Amino acid sequence: MALQDNLDAIIKPLIKNLIAKKSVTAEDLGDVLNITIQKVVHSISALAITLFMLGKDDKVHFSKVYYSSVLYEGDEELEKAFTEKKEEMEKVTLDKDKGIIGKVINSGKSYFCQDAKSDPNFYSQIDCKTGFETKSMMTVPLKVADKVIGAIQVLNKFGAEGITFFVEEDLLFLEEVANYSARIINKVNFPDTAFPEEELASYVAQLTKHPFLDVLKDFEVDKALMNIIGPEHYKRYPIFPVKKISGQNLRVVLENPLEYQQIESWEIATGFKVKEIVVSTKSGIRKIIDDFLNSIGEGQSSGMGDAASEVGEQYGAEHGVEVMDVGDAVTEDSAPIIKLANQIIEDAYFKGASDIHVEPFEKEVLIRFRIDGVCQEVLKLPSKSSRALTARLKIMSDLNIAEKRLPQDGRIKFKNFTRKNIDIELRVSIAPLIWGEKICMRILDISGSLLGLAQMGYSEHNEKLYKELIKKPYGMILHVGPTGSGKTSTLYAAINEINKPDINIQTAEDPVEFMLRGVNQMQMKREIGLTFSAALRCFLRQDPDVILVGEIRDLETAEIAVEAALTGHLLFSTLHTNDAATTVTRFIEMGIEPFLVSGTVLGVCAQRLLRRLCQKCKKPVDVTPETRKKYNIADDVQFYGPVGCEKCNDTGYKGRIGVHELLTLNDAIREEINKKSPAEVINKIAIENNMISLFDDGIGKAKAGITSLDEVFTRLMEK
Repeated sequence: MALQDNLDAIIKPLIKNLIAKKSVTAEDLGDVLNITIQKVVHSISALAITLFMLGKDDKVHFSKVYYSSVLYEGDEELEKAFTEKKEEMEKVTLDKDKGIIGKVINSGKSYFCQDAKSDPNFYSQIDCKTGFETKSMMTVPLKVADKVIGAIQVLNKFGAEGITFFVEEDLLFLEEVANYSARIINKVNFPDTAFPEEELASYVAQLTKHPFLDVLKDFEVDKALMNIIGPEHYKRYPIFPVKKISGQNLRVVLENPLEYQQIESWEIATGFKVKEIVVSTKSGIRKIIDDFLNSIGEGQSSGMGDAASEVGEQYGAEHGVEVMDVGDAVTEDSAPIIKLANQIIEDAYFKGASDIHVEPFEKEVLIRFRIDGVCQEVLKLPSKSSRALTARLKIMSDLNIAEKRLPQDGRIKFKNFTRKNIDIELRVSIAPLIWGEKICMRILDISGSLLGLAQMGYSEHNEKLYKELIKKPYGMILHVGPTGSGKTSTLYAAINEINKPDINIQTAEDPVEFMLRGVNQMQMKREIGLTFSAALRCFLRQDPDVILVGEIRDLETAEIAVEAALTGHLLFSTLHTNDAATTVTRFIEMGIEPFLVSGTVLGVCAQRLLRRLCQKCKKPVDVTPETRKKYNIADDVQFYGPVGCEKCNDTGYKGRIGVHELLTLNDAIREEINKKSPAEVINKIAIENNMISLFDDGIGKAKAGITSLDEVFTRLMEK
């Protein structure tokens, strides 16, 4: 702790100078070198450290020499001897073409000498000069771009049991220190060298052990969160919040994390506590704050929180909101309600939500987004705003605002209600509940949701099999899984894969989610008798090559689908079953003859969606020997787990990926189907014929670092 306090005492005035001047001087160099040495000592316990600099005379100079007190502790004469030796060494120059130092400076590559005595490049006479025996040594270059300006060399690691040897982790740390120290050292020696503000902020972040964030590139402003701090505080302090952690505790962005007095003043002024700090550039922080203040000044929405506050909601309590009475003045045509409805949809879109839930309760209206398959509470509104908000969303959906007793379904084409370039549609479902009408809106991204098969998450094995299936001239391909497992996205990707001018494709959907160029799509309308079975009968007279039926729900639809597959058509459809093997037995349970099932079904793809680990912040995790043994996982396979960062909204996950179980029929499986064998028997034979189960596909994606083992164990059932 004393060492860290000493380090902070050196760092604080240096950072203040750097930020104030945006440059470094010769006077600062001593501090920079001291900081570099202290960090190395604190982290890897080296007995001796030397910073070498390449001078203008093309010689290598001993710029800074450090000997650990472990070498002379309690012995004043020995301490004096090492001090004299240090002063003597700092006057020495070396030829840049000789020894390990020369090797490192000329090659620009680190040199790791774990056992000095056995290394032919080690200059053994150096021990006579330093006064102690070298056992282990690391030398790393100080580089700026491709130019080497010097090197750092450390000798002998000292642990609890005496002198030990350096390891690879020590070398990686030393290289990291050399990387960010080199740029600032070079700036001292060559004042005209460019030193961008981003590099300065990154250096400050690394010195103070805080994350660096380029707020102008890697950050999406949460205006609702910004709104909880009064505008007057942004004008006074260059600090703004990026996340509410709990209660009054915030993660904030600022320029200098060691400006304790400024932070304390900000906490007193705002009533919030700085729990975590992220470092960024002064200009970036200023621009974010100025843009926010300008948006308020121009009367534009400063985020969902701002729009919500206009209808009576304010942030403040532990859960982020305080509900207030708004009376009856707010209607569906009021500007605040129009603004709030738009802002809810925009916020959900930018956060990557798939669904928006507007849920009325006795004392509040809860807004939740489903992001990466998980519902997250984002806003609470006063209960009296429910009627106006519901009416506004009904108007946008072209629904009957007077009907409050029956469920309704509609659709919002959002670009008709916003000036922003957001081309999405929302599938709207309204359900009458005891406290009002709940609204669920599924977001359909017209501009970016249609992906190819390569983006569906198929393993190489499954993708090859699936592409062979969809090239067949006739037969039935089924996609199964619960609601929200990605069946529709995969079907659209398959249709896009085979969609060519010489193929007639017709679809029956409920609802039609995306408009596909060159595909004949029909929207089901059950209230007038236009069902899947009616659509299929019609299609068989329309000369199709490929038919897509949104779902097989009943015997009549199943019979016509089988007929279509038997009469030379390739048919795609979905069912709500849990796995591939159960699907073929479900057809038989519906009343389809087994020989028709075995003769028409080409393959069944069961699928689920797992959350992807955030690739920016994921961390290695340990797996118990019992787990590795149970699933036959080699000891050298590294798994990863979630951490949480700004990029993933502190969840540790960003996006989702499909896992699949692809059952293709062969003679053995057809024989079991004809015998009406149970699903367990069919599943066993399929696995023996190289079918990868959902669980095993999930394990494979965890091995690849795409998802976590916890996600696999939580969302997939092992057979």
